[in-house]
Amino acid sequence: MLIRWLGSSERDAVERIWTDLESELDPGALANSWDWTGTWLRHYGDVVSHDFAVADADGAPCGIALVTRGVGRRRGPFRVRTVHLGTAGEPAGEGVFVEYNRLLVRDSWRDAFATALVKELHRDANWHEFTLDGFAPEEAEAMLRAEPQLSPRTELCPVTELDRVEPEAGVIGLLSSGTRRKVRRSFEALGEVTTEWSETPEHALDMLAELIELHQARWTGSGEPGAFASPRFVAFHRDLIAKLLPRNAAFLFRVRSGDRTVGCLYHLVDRGRPLFYQSGLASFEDRRIAPGFVAFSLCMQACYERGFHEYDFLAGDSRYKRDLATGERRLVWATATRPALRWRAMDLMAALRTRLRHG
Repeated sequence: MLIRWLGSSERDAVERIWTDLESELDPGALANSWDWTGTWLRHYGDVVSHDFAVADADGAPCGIALVTRGVGRRRGPFRVRTVHLGTAGEPAGEGVFVEYNRLLVRDSWRDAFATALVKELHRDANWHEFTLDGFAPEEAEAMLRAEPQLSPRTELCPVTELDRVEPEAGVIGLLSSGTRRKVRRSFEALGEVTTEWSETPEHALDMLAELIELHQARWTGSGEPGAFASPRFVAFHRDLIAKLLPRNAAFLFRVRSGDRTVGCLYHLVDRGRPLFYQSGLASFEDRRIAPGFVAFSLCMQACYERGFHEYDFLAGDSRYKRDLATGERRLVWATATRPALRWRAMDLMAALRTRLRHG
């Protein structure tokens, strides 16, 4: 196997290779799709340095990976130069937090690609840490074998197993008695509710605008910036929804009580499984009303009725996720760190090269 590098200026060539491999290997995956990666590059490629590693075997591409270099990473007072696989390394407060990350490579070449990629990365003396971000465990295994210095950390993703739903009971029948009481009490206090599933990009973007308004109001009211504080982050998701919704790889869901919105939920779809990405929930003075439980229970019921088999809350140990979930998946983050003494030597070498280059 040979690894060749294509730079950020060669994106047209990269897109051709990427989309050819994607259509052959994994058309249902999200994080290594060109829709996701190309949209990320349009919005973050100007601030996150990146290249593309292309693996060639038998005279043709058999794998490709986006390699990025983190922006503004620090450990205490020290700057840390990081290198990542996939759409990661964004400036603080603007990250998309990729999950179910994967390499786009033929299965028969996966281990060889991982080994060759690690060797290539070690030729670069200008990074301190090599990081895997949000990899599916089966996808991380090849990289962990190739780089024994990677120290993995696993995070749980609560999921609701929609295959277990009894039609007469609905999704609510899967939940604990305490959670069922919260949901039913909320419905009693709200009265009649209506739901919407985004049918067009325009409809979805209307829901997204209201989701952002509700989300930001709740978080800024608590003294936090909120996930949508960054215009770049908002623009990325607006473009992403417009790209993904026509191929049923994203959707939004809205719940209303009368003229008032109870909540909006934003989802991505990976290999036929909804991934809950973000929410905007209204605040109610009536303490009987739990808008999140109402929105999620109705959305999961709609997902069940549309034939989805599982609802994934993504990583994070929030209480509401545990209350609404019936099982779990796992994701892997891992970091390989070069020795601190070597960092200092590399920094001195880099500074010397810069001085020599500029006379």
